[in-house]
Amino acid sequence: MNRVSLMQGRWTRRVALVFLIVAAFYLAAWLGVPPLLKSQASRIASEKLGRQVTIGAVEFKPWTLELTLRDLRIATADGSQAQVEVRRIYVDAEMQSLLRLAPVIDAVTVDAPAVRLTHRADGSYDIDDVLSKLAAEPEKPAGKPARFAVYNIAVSGGSVEFDDQTVKRKHELRDLVFQVPFLSNLDSQRDITTEPKLAFTLNGVAFDSTAASTPFAENRKTDAHLSFKGLDLVPYLGYLPGGLPIRLQSGLLDADLRIDFERAATAGLGISGTVEVRSAKVADARSRDLLAFDSLRLALADVRPLEGSFHLGEIALTAPKLGIARDASGRLNLLATDPATGATEKVMAVPASGPDGGVGPSTPQATSKARTRVQVDRLVIDGGDIGWTDETTRPAAAIEARAVALEVAAIHWPFEKQPAQFQGSTKVAGGTLKFRGEATDRLAKAQVDVDALPLSLAAPYLAQSLVPTLDGRLSGRIEAAWTPDELKLKAPRLAAEGLALTQEKTALASLGRFELVDAEVDLKRHVLAIASLTAVNPKVSIERDSERRWMFERWLRTPSSGGRTGGEGVARVAAPKPAEAAAAPAGANATPWKLTIASLAVDGGAVSYADKSNAVPVAFDITALKLSARNVAPGTATASAVELGGRIGAGRADAGRFDFKGSVALQPLAAEGRLDIAAFPAHALKTYYADALNIDIRRAYASYKGTVRFASKPAGIELKLAGDTSLDDFRANSASLTQSEAPGLERANNQLLSWKTLSLRGLQVALLPGAPPTVDVRETTLTDFFARVIVDPTGRINLQNLTKAASQDAAAESSRKESVTRRKADGETTTTSDAAATPPPEKTPFAILRFGPMSLVNGKIDFTDLFVKPNYSADLSELTGKLSAFALQPGVKPESADLELHGKAQQTAALDIVGKINPLARPLELDITAKMRDLDLAPLTPYAVRYAGHGIERGKLSMDVNYKISANGRLAATNKLVLNQLRFGEEVKGAPNSLPVRLAVALLADRNGVIDVDLPISGSLNDPQFSIGSLIFKALGNLIVKAVTSPFALLTGGLGGGSGGEASAIAFDAGSATLTAAAMQSLDKVAKALADRPALQMTVVGTSNLAAERDGYKRQRLRQLAQAEKRRAAARAGEDAADVAPVTDAEYPALIAAVYKRADLAKPRNMIGLAKELPLADMEALLLEQITATDEAMRQLAVERGAAVRDYLLAKQLPSARLFLGAPLVRTTAEADWKPSAELRLATR
Repeated sequence: MNRVSLMQGRWTRRVALVFLIVAAFYLAAWLGVPPLLKSQASRIASEKLGRQVTIGAVEFKPWTLELTLRDLRIATADGSQAQVEVRRIYVDAEMQSLLRLAPVIDAVTVDAPAVRLTHRADGSYDIDDVLSKLAAEPEKPAGKPARFAVYNIAVSGGSVEFDDQTVKRKHELRDLVFQVPFLSNLDSQRDITTEPKLAFTLNGVAFDSTAASTPFAENRKTDAHLSFKGLDLVPYLGYLPGGLPIRLQSGLLDADLRIDFERAATAGLGISGTVEVRSAKVADARSRDLLAFDSLRLALADVRPLEGSFHLGEIALTAPKLGIARDASGRLNLLATDPATGATEKVMAVPASGPDGGVGPSTPQATSKARTRVQVDRLVIDGGDIGWTDETTRPAAAIEARAVALEVAAIHWPFEKQPAQFQGSTKVAGGTLKFRGEATDRLAKAQVDVDALPLSLAAPYLAQSLVPTLDGRLSGRIEAAWTPDELKLKAPRLAAEGLALTQEKTALASLGRFELVDAEVDLKRHVLAIASLTAVNPKVSIERDSERRWMFERWLRTPSSGGRTGGEGVARVAAPKPAEAAAAPAGANATPWKLTIASLAVDGGAVSYADKSNAVPVAFDITALKLSARNVAPGTATASAVELGGRIGAGRADAGRFDFKGSVALQPLAAEGRLDIAAFPAHALKTYYADALNIDIRRAYASYKGTVRFASKPAGIELKLAGDTSLDDFRANSASLTQSEAPGLERANNQLLSWKTLSLRGLQVALLPGAPPTVDVRETTLTDFFARVIVDPTGRINLQNLTKAASQDAAAESSRKESVTRRKADGETTTTSDAAATPPPEKTPFAILRFGPMSLVNGKIDFTDLFVKPNYSADLSELTGKLSAFALQPGVKPESADLELHGKAQQTAALDIVGKINPLARPLELDITAKMRDLDLAPLTPYAVRYAGHGIERGKLSMDVNYKISANGRLAATNKLVLNQLRFGEEVKGAPNSLPVRLAVALLADRNGVIDVDLPISGSLNDPQFSIGSLIFKALGNLIVKAVTSPFALLTGGLGGGSGGEASAIAFDAGSATLTAAAMQSLDKVAKALADRPALQMTVVGTSNLAAERDGYKRQRLRQLAQAEKRRAAARAGEDAADVAPVTDAEYPALIAAVYKRADLAKPRNMIGLAKELPLADMEALLLEQITATDEAMRQLAVERGAAVRDYLLAKQLPSARLFLGAPLVRTTAEADWKPSAELRLATR
């Protein structure tokens, strides 16, 4: 063999040897490593872990360095089951490991790993023994980290079972997939990016994540993506800390996040993506529903927690339902409470700071760190519902806000110059709220629009102190501006519709519409400025009950003893607060509030007033109330232009009206302007002034038209009036001032005063501090008046005692007076009243009173004189006349006014009253003479029957009476009576008295039938007597003269074809005493016949029939009311009421309408409560129902018919001595042939 061959053989053998060695090594490794690794790995692992570790099989391929472990199992502590199981572990190493001296793994695969972990109820884990054993291993000295490079790491099919017995929950992680393509810390491969992947299913929810990272590079740059959807949060509720005020009951969590990490000079962590919680429910500490929502989505734009920067693109909350509740003890469900005791707990205790550098005040180093910054681009709440329940009220308050929507943009913390913008809306109980604005931590502006928000939402809270309930709806806009220094509110428009305060379905107060325009409130400066305030159709009932409590006192609820408000408690009167409670707390703004209202308007107002605190209730209604005011400033002297008007009424009569235009200042109170009042029902307020009067005012309607000026000054009240005033339809009764104790002079009713119109024209009143009041009246008119006048035994007139103060003065003076009656030589009787030795002190007038001429029209006086002896009474009617000017001034002797009256007495006799009087003087001064001529005595038959036992067939009476009261209080009265042709009838059986009147008349009458009665008074004033001697002497003298000079005369012819003594009749319309044209023609013939026959005398007998004339009488009475209304209108217009012409047919409808309007009767009313306008026939029918026809009225009608015929004949120049009135004939049953008439009966003189 040559050298070459030998060398080739040697290398061949070497190669073969190496191959054999390698093959033997591979074979040994292939055959020996698996069992060795299986046994040794199980033993060593069991020793290290303290658990039984088994490996099912080991496969090793040394030629490819592939190692496979199958069925790896780590048992539990009791060995009953596997703690950890792995189906297969595959590792593929590279030969590079030998070259790099570091493991280089081409692939690592783990199939179906399974882990079971238990968290015991005592808080320990079932692997605590393993962890303890591992922790006991000695620590290895620190060194360089091992170098490695691993490719294709893959875990698949993994699972984890976690049994948490502390919360009684089991968690399952399935389908675990973990993939890392490359992972290396070799110097040459540190900057190579690896992209791991992690995916699994946790409790049925799939998680997926990807990443790109250089974990061993200097910057550690990592980009990761994590996503999962529908993670049920219920299994994790037990891990929430206790003591939280809320408890999560359910919810699903979605996430799609990107995480960026890079370590440069400082670590940087960035998170972006979305996190969403769906179908969540949250309960409070007592497991009551607190919050639920469909979705809460957070869009993370750039969150860097390590840098304290949180930038959220959007926070969106969809369909939240929030229930806030406050229990009866006042605890909110938002606060953490102990479920057992209900006591409030702190969620987290604040650790105490200490000097050891623990938790405490921030150090300069900490302060120098970057502050946390939060930015939210957009916050959205959509479709939310918020419920509020408050059990501290009775009944419990419940408010629900539906369709809550909120959007906030550009939120920054700390706030930057740009404020956060917000807007939103909600619906509450049918009302809508919309709001918008902007805010920072230093300022905020908001605008709220309200539409039909029900005020009844506040009812449960108002019910704690208010018994009635409040209803209504609020609409408008409110703007708020806040800074740390001030808070301002502004309402461009704020209106309330249908405001009502009701109790048991009864409206106590209501307001159709209330509106504020441009109202501004400065809470710091305490300023409230309102540009316009309008109230439409306000209605209120003001009441005071019999216990003298006003209605608002009954509205207030009484707190119970425990401080809680009872459901049925009603307030009596609120207790006053102690002084220390009323004082403002320290630091409070003590600046008084300032209110200004540029324009105030009230339209269509109504006030119902009722006061039942007195024996006679007070009730009246104000309707159609209108108020307009400008520049109102309470608490200042600013004068406001005011216009006030409305209607005021009481009872069934039509309401009066009032109107004021002028200016008003509130502090001090002052008013000036023009006032117009018409038909004000003054009688409705009589309870408030009745205590000072002796009369009961039944009706009184006051009117005033003129100017008024009022001012409240430190020195006193200043008042000035200038205008015209009147008091219409006045009627006053008095039991004490109308009844006479004299027999036969009593009255069946208590009527004292009445009149149709008392008109004062040119009235001027001045009331100034430090000066006596002044009253000036230019002209006065009194129409259709009635007065019951009584002169008492002391000479005092009852009308002087209208006030109780005057009655007391009269009682004191009466004890000092005595009366004396004397007889004059001419036959007159004089009665005087002298003052006692000590006269009363003279009273200084406290006012200046000046009255101009006074006109009296169509008056009637029922007069009784108890001072003159014998006492007498007189019925004075149709009084018309005048009283000249009179005055009363301090220090000036009052001058008496001239009095002139003309009328009738007892409806038949002419009456003239003249003299002087000053009704204002104290004591009263007067000098009055009354003359009555030809009073027919036949109508006085009832009185004659009572005192004499005989009726009067005919006769006339003339009387002169004079009353004089001097300045010193001395009263003198004289009277003289003359009887003419007195003839008594037959004796009346059963009469109280029976006197020989016919003999007396025969003895006392002279040849002309005249009796001159001289009745001197002597002895006791209470027992007046006739002078018998004087009467007998005069009777004898007259008898002799009559026998010589009066021969018997016979009537030789009749009148109108009839014989002497026959009667003829003058026809009248039914119910009327007015002569018709035909009747006047007949009386013209009668007058001519009587003029041709001087020896004849005639008696006129009026007749009437109640059954036949009832309707006619009512019609005539209605005509008289129209005539009175015409006189009233003339007096108010400044015309002479005495010259008013009779009512024409054209005037009649309008006058009847006026009578109907002022009548006190039930009237048909429309839907709003006002009297309807009726046709003439309907008004007549209602008025006729109020007119009664009585027997007395028929008697008066018969007398008036006889007087009408007699007066007509007297106007034809017939001597009055030949005409007489006979006793009226009154029939009560219907007669077929009877007609209304006055019978004429002829007789000789």
